[in-house]
Amino acid sequence: MTSTVIFDDALFVAHFSPDLLRSCHSAMLEDGAERVRRKGGDSVGATVLTWWNADPVTLGLLVVLLGGYLLALGPLRERLLPGVVVPRGRIIAYLSGVALLALALLSPLDTLGREYLLTARVTQILIIVTFVAPLLMIGLPDELAQRLLPVRSWREAAGTPLFVVIMVLAFNTIVLFWQIPRYFDLAAQDTLWHNVANISYLLAGVLTWWPLLTPADRRARMSSPLQMAYLALESLPIDVFGIAIIFAPGVLYSVYAHAPRVTALSAIVDQQVAGALLALPGNLLDILFMSIIFFVWIDRIEQAQRQRERAEIERELAAETASDTKDKATDGTPASADATSIDAAD
Repeated sequence: MTSTVIFDDALFVAHFSPDLLRSCHSAMLEDGAERVRRKGGDSVGATVLTWWNADPVTLGLLVVLLGGYLLALGPLRERLLPGVVVPRGRIIAYLSGVALLALALLSPLDTLGREYLLTARVTQILIIVTFVAPLLMIGLPDELAQRLLPVRSWREAAGTPLFVVIMVLAFNTIVLFWQIPRYFDLAAQDTLWHNVANISYLLAGVLTWWPLLTPADRRARMSSPLQMAYLALESLPIDVFGIAIIFAPGVLYSVYAHAPRVTALSAIVDQQVAGALLALPGNLLDILFMSIIFFVWIDRIEQAQRQRERAEIERELAAETASDTKDKATDGTPASADATSIDAAD
């Protein structure tokens, strides 16, 4: 379990990792809550903004993601990306993804989700899968992605139906595996498995976004209609699970059933809200993304139609010009012949 350090004179509880014994943690938590109440607080939630996570594995992951990217764009640029100009928008997207990941894993949201609120945990998962993963992929230059996937057949496979099916199955399997109560509680109680679960969610996000963004070979990207169908179906099992836990008769996870209440939500209401978060926001975002893809697709169709019409008009004008030139040349030939005959007679 994670440790909780009490700073009495500062009137707050600071949260760090790594693990301590659960009994020790519980005793310290109760002591901290009692101190807060004596100082005028009414619950452990009064100290929530001080529960920051400093887990070394999480910090190492962030250093690798950020440091590797900066090295590729800096000192190793001539070796990895010779002659490649990385747009500023891509860099901003990648750095935003790393910043969001840091916020999700290091902020009090991690502690709340791990020990107190399922809604916080689901929010953390949504941030990682829905925002962090695509931002990191958008920020990755194609040339660098090709180096990460050096085998050409792997890159070309991204556009095949089998690849899409595998990505959908892998994404849903990873996410739903960690929702099994036994493994969910294991990840909540053990820092090692908690980190494994977080990395798994990031991997799942990359897998589910790969058929849409296809960073290693954008020529293999699905067509717009298939992208919309993919968005409508790829997270359907998770949506069903979210609806199921809304109507579950009891609390699924013991970590929340026995946790101190840091909000006015009971454990069962917290679970119902978390189920709604799994089912609704993802679908709303999918609808948003499908709308964007649809209008971009329609715009491309209109542009292609305008180009065809412009090319047709240009061909017609060229044909008319050629016809006029030919007519003028035909009209001028007899006059020249008559003039030649007159000159000869003279």
